[in-house]
Amino acid sequence: MENKNEDQDLFKVVLDDDEKVVQVIRPLKSRAWFGTIVGLIIWALFLVPFGVCMMIFHEPTSPDAEDTLWVGLGFLILWAVTSLLGIIAIALWCRKTVYAWTNKRVLIRTGYIGVDYKSLDLNMVGALSVNVNVVDKIMRKNTGTISFGSMASPMTTQNVAKFNFSYVYDPYRVYKEVKAYIDQKKAAK
Repeated sequence: MENKNEDQDLFKVVLDDDEKVVQVIRPLKSRAWFGTIVGLIIWALFLVPFGVCMMIFHEPTSPDAEDTLWVGLGFLILWAVTSLLGIIAIALWCRKTVYAWTNKRVLIRTGYIGVDYKSLDLNMVGALSVNVNVVDKIMRKNTGTISFGSMASPMTTQNVAKFNFSYVYDPYRVYKEVKAYIDQKKAAK
């Protein structure tokens, strides 16, 4: 596990000269992996039986018998390829994703191939929300997602936002800390 200074160094390339990292948070990797595995299982429940049924219950004397076998095999290959890509994507995401807030901004560091940064000025944050979904509850790891909304990047009715701290441990505590810090910065102006 990286120490606090190394976590803060991850944001050096995007910090202003007078900007300081207040807090760095990493997503809970086990929650990210669990959600991905659950999604792959659900995906498998639809594609695999369909593909297997097409391969088993085709009519061998039918002129389309070979096509039916290939279509069934295609469904199995589709499931295998999307599962492999999903596993690779979550592994890369977990490796690169880190969240922070500074004395000026909310920062999200993520990426699959390269490293991407998103930022939202603290004075622009107009809404914060916490979402604890079914997978978070099933895991019983006290995780959730904190969403940040602004006039330029509003949250929708489903609390979907472009600025999310996903799979955060103890999301209500983190929410309170971020909100208190934002309120303090806005009151100081």
